[in-house]
Parts: sequence; C-alpha cells; structure tokens
Amino acid sequence: MIYYFSGSGNSRHVAKLLARESGQELFSLNKFFKDKCRFRKGRDLIECSEPLPLPDDKNQVLVFVHPTYGWRQPRLLTSFLAANARQLKHRKLYFVATAGSGFGGSEKYLLRLCRDVGAEYMGLATILMPENYTAMFAIPDEPEADRLIQAGEARAQEAAAAIRAGSKLLPDPGLCKRPFLLSTVVNPLFYKFIVKSRAFYADDRCDSCRVCQLICPLNCISMETDENGDLRPHWSDNCTHCMACINHCPRQAIEYGRASHNKRRYFI
Repeated sequence: MIYYFSGSGNSRHVAKLLARESGQELFSLNKFFKDKCRFRKGRDLIECSEPLPLPDDKNQVLVFVHPTYGWRQPRLLTSFLAANARQLKHRKLYFVATAGSGFGGSEKYLLRLCRDVGAEYMGLATILMPENYTAMFAIPDEPEADRLIQAGEARAQEAAAAIRAGSKLLPDPGLCKRPFLLSTVVNPLFYKFIVKSRAFYADDRCDSCRVCQLICPLNCISMETDENGDLRPHWSDNCTHCMACINHCPRQAIEYGRASHNKRRYFI
C-alpha cells in the first residue's frame, strides 16, 4: 500500500509512479485528513473518526510518500503515524521524501519514528523535485521544472525496483548535507517563526471560486465576507504551509505577504 501526503503535487506524482511500477494500491492521506480528521492549533493531529486503513496482510510493506518541511518529514505526518502506533507495530515501513533543495538529517527522525511505533524501518529514498515553497523560495521556470521532474521520475523508478525486491532504501548522501544544523537546529525555528497562516490573503483577482477551500487538506480555509461584501478565503491557525492553496489558485489571487509577489506558481 502506498500512502501519500502532498501540497503542490510533487509527492502525489511520485506516489502514482511508485504505484504504477509496483502494482500496489494508492491511498490519499490528503483526503483522509480532510474527511476523517480534526486538527488543533499547532498543526498536530487531535482526532480521526477512523483508523488508518491498512492491508490485512501484515507482511505487505507500507510506503509513505511525503514532502520535506524544514529538512524533516512534516510534523503532521509524524503525529498521525504516532497516533496509529498500535496498527503499525511490526509492520515494514518505507519512506519516499520529495524536496526542492535538500533533506538534512531527516532519516534520523524517521528511524526514531519507526522505533517509537515499533515498526521496521526499511529506508528512505530522497527525490529532488521542483521547488514549490512559494512563501520563501523562487520557483524554477518550466524547462528547469520539467528537467527536475524527469530526473525525479528516474529516481522514483529506482526506489520502486528496490521496494519490489524488498531491499533497503538509501537516501542520496549528496542531498543530506549539514544534518544536525538543518534538521535539529533550523527545523524547530522554521515551525516557530515561519509556519504561520496570518500572511496569506486573497487580492482583487479572487473570484470566490473556493478552489483553495476545497483543496486544503486540513480544512483551515473558510470563505468569509470582507468589509466590501466580497466573499474571500480566510485562513485559520491550523495551516501547515503545504502551499496547496497558493499554487493551485486558478487566478493566482493568493499571496503570502510580499514574499510571493511576482513569483511563478507551480503544481503537478
């Protein structure tokens, strides 16, 4: 079974390729989070109405495909898997992480997660994909994005072959530099000072289409009437900075303060 969480589509794209190459079933954590879970301020899991669906065959491997936030797996994913520790005990877990730059020491924290839930860690594949963190970084132009996607697909095919063979996955060492500094020191600062929702807003290009509300996996966007009587999106504190809203907006009406001005939007 292949589970994916994805904001702008990089991890979903890789997960679909893995599913096609391996013949395994694909499962959207985005939809599960949106339909079955509630979250509190701080972006941590609080309650799901159903447990994570797992294959009946406990020997079947589980593959989690996810983006990299601040050189580690998203806290949202860590909290969710920890909440399902009883189900994951003695299961074999693979991880496939996408990122726009590097992965720091994320493997250390995935190893710790597997140890905490009693699962067998089967390794991490690191796949470089086009940058999509519009709130901070520049997005590559279309030719460069296409080049990165093709290289990422080749890397994903290698990961799929290893998973089919039951082999351990190994991260690309060239993408895992400065592990302690980035994953242990910078990551907590990233969540404390950067992952905020208050800078998001929709300008006059917004036509109240609700795409942002529909696509938000944590249900943190509601449509509210502003002082001019226009229906506009409003962001709650549950935002995890997946960038789904800003990158999928068909009118490019959503901005993140001034940081996103004049930046290309990107999603697969």
